[in-house]
Amino acid sequence: MKKRTGKMISLSLAVAMAMTAAPVTAMADEPVKTDVIEAPALTPADQTEETTEEVETTTEEGTAWAELTPAEKTEEEEVLSDEGTAELSAQNNGAYVEHQVDEASAKENVFYVDETKENATLSDALKNAGTTESTIVLKNNVTGDFTIEEEQNITLDLNGYTITNTSNHTITNNGKLTIKDSSEEKTGTIDNVSHGKATVWNNGTTTLEGGNFIRSQEAGIDADNNGGNSCYTLLNHGTMIVKDGVYVENSGKYSSLFENGWQNGNDNDSGKNSVLTIEGGTFSGGLNTIKNDDYGELTINGGEFTNVSQAVFLNWNVAEVNGGTFAVENNAQSVILNGYLNGTMDQGQLTIHNGTFTANESGAFIKTMGGSKTTGEIEINGGNITGDIVLNDATDGATVTVADGVTINGNVQNDGLTDVTVTGATINGNLTNNGTGSISVTDTKVSGNVSNSQNGKMAIIGSDVGSYNNVNNNITFIDSTQNGEEIPNTAEGSVAMIGASTYSSLGEAIKAVQAGGIIHILKDVPDAAGITVSSDKQFTVDFGGHTYTLKDPGAGSPGTETNGFQLLQNSDITFKNGTIRIAEGTTSISRIIQNYANLTLEDMHFYAENQAGSLDYPLSFNNGSITFKGDTDIITPDDNNIAFNVCQFSNYPNVTVTFDESYTGTINGRIVYDSPNASTHKLYIKGNGTFGVIEYSSKETEEAAKNGIEVTSGNFAQPVNEDYLADEVKAKLESNSNTEAPFSYYTSLEDALKAAQPGDKVTEVNPTPDEAQYAITLKYNDGTTPDSVYTVSENTAITLPTPSRSHYSFEGWYNGNNLVESPYTVTENVELTAKWHRTSSGGGSSHRYDGYITVIDSKNGDVSVSDTWADEDDKITLTITPDKGYEVDKIEIVDDEGDKIDAKKVEDKDNKYTFRMANCDVTVTVTFKEEGKTTEDTDKEEDKDDETTENTDLNFTDVSSSDWFFKGVEYVVDKGIMSGVSENQFDPSGKLTRAMLVQMLYNMESRPACDAQNAFIDVPVGQWYTDAVIWANDAKIVSGMGEGLFAPNMEITREQMVAMLYNYAKYKGYDVTASADLSTFADNASVSAWAQPAMQWAVAEGYISGMGDNQLAPQGTATRAEIASVIMRFMEATAETAE
Repeated sequence: MKKRTGKMISLSLAVAMAMTAAPVTAMADEPVKTDVIEAPALTPADQTEETTEEVETTTEEGTAWAELTPAEKTEEEEVLSDEGTAELSAQNNGAYVEHQVDEASAKENVFYVDETKENATLSDALKNAGTTESTIVLKNNVTGDFTIEEEQNITLDLNGYTITNTSNHTITNNGKLTIKDSSEEKTGTIDNVSHGKATVWNNGTTTLEGGNFIRSQEAGIDADNNGGNSCYTLLNHGTMIVKDGVYVENSGKYSSLFENGWQNGNDNDSGKNSVLTIEGGTFSGGLNTIKNDDYGELTINGGEFTNVSQAVFLNWNVAEVNGGTFAVENNAQSVILNGYLNGTMDQGQLTIHNGTFTANESGAFIKTMGGSKTTGEIEINGGNITGDIVLNDATDGATVTVADGVTINGNVQNDGLTDVTVTGATINGNLTNNGTGSISVTDTKVSGNVSNSQNGKMAIIGSDVGSYNNVNNNITFIDSTQNGEEIPNTAEGSVAMIGASTYSSLGEAIKAVQAGGIIHILKDVPDAAGITVSSDKQFTVDFGGHTYTLKDPGAGSPGTETNGFQLLQNSDITFKNGTIRIAEGTTSISRIIQNYANLTLEDMHFYAENQAGSLDYPLSFNNGSITFKGDTDIITPDDNNIAFNVCQFSNYPNVTVTFDESYTGTINGRIVYDSPNASTHKLYIKGNGTFGVIEYSSKETEEAAKNGIEVTSGNFAQPVNEDYLADEVKAKLESNSNTEAPFSYYTSLEDALKAAQPGDKVTEVNPTPDEAQYAITLKYNDGTTPDSVYTVSENTAITLPTPSRSHYSFEGWYNGNNLVESPYTVTENVELTAKWHRTSSGGGSSHRYDGYITVIDSKNGDVSVSDTWADEDDKITLTITPDKGYEVDKIEIVDDEGDKIDAKKVEDKDNKYTFRMANCDVTVTVTFKEEGKTTEDTDKEEDKDDETTENTDLNFTDVSSSDWFFKGVEYVVDKGIMSGVSENQFDPSGKLTRAMLVQMLYNMESRPACDAQNAFIDVPVGQWYTDAVIWANDAKIVSGMGEGLFAPNMEITREQMVAMLYNYAKYKGYDVTASADLSTFADNASVSAWAQPAMQWAVAEGYISGMGDNQLAPQGTATRAEIASVIMRFMEATAETAE
């Protein structure tokens, strides 16, 4: 208990008080509790006497309640319109009680207090309410002292009126009480005018939803003078909740607005905390707003706190601030005074997550409580703070932590024994250590001066300071700067730090660390010897992103010193934020950790390499509770290595390994369950981590594994044994693209379907027994994407995906010829097929066009087209430019149905022609003739050219032996795969169509017979390429463009060319596993998803390379020279395989 010598009142003072019959001294809030004189809490006997007096007073002086007149009832129904339709029935000695008939409030009585009516007082209403949940509504101002009994549940609606006490607490609550004010003006008030009495004394559960709580006759002058009439406005010894809309005021400066807890904790017979939660409201005046006293538990989530004369709140026990606005007057000491004396009934624990705190010009944000033993434990990780932190502990044990981006607009001044830790914060002021405590600052900006004037310790790590005074050489600087300029390190040999104390090794720091302490690693450690951590230790090692490398000798029991860390039983240890590995050449360390303790691993990375002996078990769990959090990895050299085991070892009692909900790391080796006892050895996997294989060690452990392993979520290299899946698992996803860990598990089918990508399979897990299961297959119909298959229960509604495809718009999902809606309700096994329509390729437009225009390269002139995509009946313009000495001979325009289209010459434009677009693809062929020659002469020359195309000698005038493509042209011409466009021209820059490349591959196969059906509506019978396309489709070398189209006359892109060759290689049975990294090319993102494997294979095999400027140009059109060179490389590379 807190020692209060002020309560040792002298005998003369007691006699004087008795002679003058003065009232009991009111409860004051002087923070130096040794000087405080306060009225004691009522004893049970006192309270019985007080209640008796209250009943008598109420009977004599209480106000009245009665049934309403019809007019009054109408008025009240407007006020309580949400209470439901009411019926009145006579009961309770002729008085009327309003019974609610709506279901929500069928058990609730509503009473109306009207002191103008006989037998209608508030006391009568409370008496007649009994233990039934009841609402009491004021119709007049009321005077008296009232008690809510222990079994009562009362809602008191002030309804704009005032309750004023007679001589005791206005309301004493021993049961459950809710106070609200339904009046529009919000003038409902509870007042207390007596010395030492509160508006509400709460021993039960009180919720303040509205109302004004005041002491209108408050006379407190200052902390030493109560003025003859002073007390807390509200006093809580139970549970009290204050909501927004409440107003609490105390104009005096002797007492606080709230007393939460006990002035003397020894009077708390129950030993339970008094719990006060402030959600909002307005609070003004008082010596302090809140005195959180012995056994007080305070939470502030909002509210406005102003006009205090000492502090917004004094915290002796436990307080948490999550919001609110706090300001103090100019003569106030601090926004918050914090400390403790006892350690049992008061703790001095303060946590600030948020809120706005404004100190006066000379005051502080937080100060050590006068008369306290220490400041206590303060943690600040949020808030908008203006004011100093001033600490003056005379006793060890106080800690103050400032972290998580907090800005302190003020100074931090440690004048005593407090240990201060500042991490990741900003201090816009000075940082001063004037006592023998410590200050440790990491990753922080201090705008002012840093000084350590006494024998305390101070360390500045990775921080920037405005200035510093280190004349006594008692400040440790590590990797820090002064206004950006490097400060020389003063602890080069240090590896670890606790607070402001440095250590040359982690082992030394572990020996020195106190229970609950944090050890910070200061730098990478390349040669750390093994460490055994003894039993009964509790600490955290924060590696700070550094790498800790283990080297001989290892640690362990005598004769088994083979561990980097041996963590013994009954310890609680956390490793976080770092990397641990074994040095190359180490001969004694075969395990990174051998664990018998309770161990938490958070954002840690363990590399299972360079282990002495076997590469298995880098982490061995023989006992204790092990928890994986965040991005913690165990990386083994091979997926077949064991990452860790859940082991029953010797007589150690149990092992529980848990990957919690935060887990996102990777365990790429095997996890082995190695215990025959499922009740004592557990493996729980949650979160979104990636795992290899989970397995049991032997037949003896197989059955135990089924009950000892529980998988709730995660991603796995192989399917998880169904016996290991938790009941919460509802879906399994098998990924088409994630080859390392394709099997994922979800606690909701909806989440699995949302995560599914095209080609994935989703299967419902743990469905309702006897409910039919059906498969819905999504066929993407784009020639490359595998089907998606969802196996779900009957009547499951599935939101269908909206796929995308280059140069196509998605029309929807079809069941046969019927368009289906999304979400789609599954009632049978069904195949849904995506329908596509081709779109333009330019400018990102999604407009649908009817056809594509292909221009066949011509010799002796150039031809260009105004649009490559067009709608039916669009006017298309051809620009035809003959070479010198040539003129246009013939213009042939043919659509895919074989119909010819006429071209018209544009008047006054010698080289312009127009035609109207068909409703399908068209091909434009222009031939030129020498000026002066007839068309007949040109036809004869073409016939002559046809007769000589079998000549394989390279007499092409446009192919030189110095050209990069010479060997390729020579090869394909010699093999009869390609020929020139004329006797003396190969046209190396000419473009190829899709039909041309298919014909080449068909030629390479010696044109085999094929009786397959023609799958394409745009490949007419009898065309020169018809047989080749039918064969290639049957051989799965091509699959078309969708909608039954092949687009034979479309110019082929480089990625289409590679894809056809890749599929041809698979058709031939060649090895296509080679795969290059395309990220080295600047335009790798331009490679279509379906073409990725083919392009990776072609680059790896050297069949294609970049185009200059590190470009692959996958969407560029392939030329005759390129395809000649690619086919030569391919044929030569595969010649040995073919043989």
